[in-house]
Amino acid sequence: MQEYNLDPEVLEKYKKAGKIASEALSYGRSLIKPGVQVREVLDKVEEKIFSLGGKIGFPAQSSLNECAAHYCPDDSDNTVYPEESCVKLDIGVEIDGYICDNACSVSLGSKYTELVKAGRAALNNALKLVRPGVQIS
Repeated sequence: MQEYNLDPEVLEKYKKAGKIASEALSYGRSLIKPGVQVREVLDKVEEKIFSLGGKIGFPAQSSLNECAAHYCPDDSDNTVYPEESCVKLDIGVEIDGYICDNACSVSLGSKYTELVKAGRAALNNALKLVRPGVQIS
């Protein structure tokens, strides 16, 4: 197995990107509510990334229900978050060319609560397995 040792400066850039991404994602999650425009949330998340000293790694995206990922509305799109929907928020933060990609799922209403909980549980269980020396492929 190949071992990877990151330059300490590179590692710090990844950590900074991760910290900003975590804060921006949490902020974005708090904005997702029924009736709020998707575009408004994404614009505010990108503004938050800039205010924290990061750059946009890729356009912020928010998908609804059966659209699993990568929905990025244009400026004329007035889509709002509907009640009883499953929402995904996906953001990327860049620091000097190093990118952190972060996402979350939100259940608006009760219809998708168990699905979101199951996704979080799966992620938490996978994170317990990740450590140096563990092959992930």
